[in-house]
Amino acid sequence: MSAITTWKTLIEALEHEISLLTRLRDLARAGRRPLVELDVGAVEQWTNRQRELLSALANAGSERARAQRECLPVQVRGVGGSGPLASTVTLHALAGRAPGQFGLRLRQQGDALRQLRDEIALVTTRNEVLIKQVVEFTDHFGKGLADSQREDSYDARGKLADMAASGDLYSRAI
Repeated sequence: MSAITTWKTLIEALEHEISLLTRLRDLARAGRRPLVELDVGAVEQWTNRQRELLSALANAGSERARAQRECLPVQVRGVGGSGPLASTVTLHALAGRAPGQFGLRLRQQGDALRQLRDEIALVTTRNEVLIKQVVEFTDHFGKGLADSQREDSYDARGKLADMAASGDLYSRAI
């Protein structure tokens, strides 16, 4: 494989990984609605799509690692392409070694990867907070129902029987 082809292969692998990460970020953002609405079916579908994307990302990461190793000089790769140096070379270091326009493109892609990583971390943290609130609300609601002594029926005078309070409203805010 020629040197230019190996750099193009790395750039294509990074483009694929960036597109998958963009889809993951968008999917993570879309998860807010079903979590807030407690739509169990939509949350299950969202989780399955997320699992599929994460699997595709793992494969894309392997492809990128293979493409990165191919961009290294043969003596650095080691036997079978998995030498100790090959496993520690960063994308930033490769961009510095890449010829002209390939180096610039690799730096841009590295910046895009960092930005997507940060966005995904932020959205995922927000979703974790929502999930925790859903679990706390469900627990509180279930305990309230189990502890309720209120009898929702009418007495002989046509008044609603109210023997005991049914519990406080859930007051945990975001």
